[in-house]
Amino acid sequence: MPKPLHSHDYFVHFLDELRNARIRSGVTQVRLAELIDEDQTFVSKCERGVRRLDVVEMKRWTEALGMPLGPV
Repeated sequence: MPKPLHSHDYFVHFLDELRNARIRSGVTQVRLAELIDEDQTFVSKCERGVRRLDVVEMKRWTEALGMPLGPV
């Protein structure tokens, strides 16, 4: 089984949803970066699959978009 970072589902489904959720929320990469106390390149790398989000980062990301992930 391939590592999750390199799996088809991670690239096609998860990253698409990650980017689309931000776009649907009307938030730019720059604004999201400000909301999660990162820089724009962090957001870009995560959306492109260059950098993987851990569960704590994912929670911050979704909450910044008004989409709570749940308890962590």
